[in-house]
Amino acid sequence: VSGHLYGWSKSLSAVKRRALLEKAIRKSDYATIIRRLNQLRNVTKDQATKKAASSDMAYLKKKFRPDAD
Repeated sequence: VSGHLYGWSKSLSAVKRRALLEKAIRKSDYATIIRRLNQLRNVTKDQATKKAASSDMAYLKKKFRPDAD
């Protein structure tokens, strides 16, 4: 499903959002999930969603691509 983030929502706690994203990466792959989060972050006007998506992207990058940057 295009844009599917496996139940990700800004209203979930950071721990739950990140657990969902880790499962999503196992089902899909890192690049796909990062692209979807980035798309959500860029399209939304809601600052809380932008902040949560950015935070989760940074977390995933640190966890799955520690050598990047």
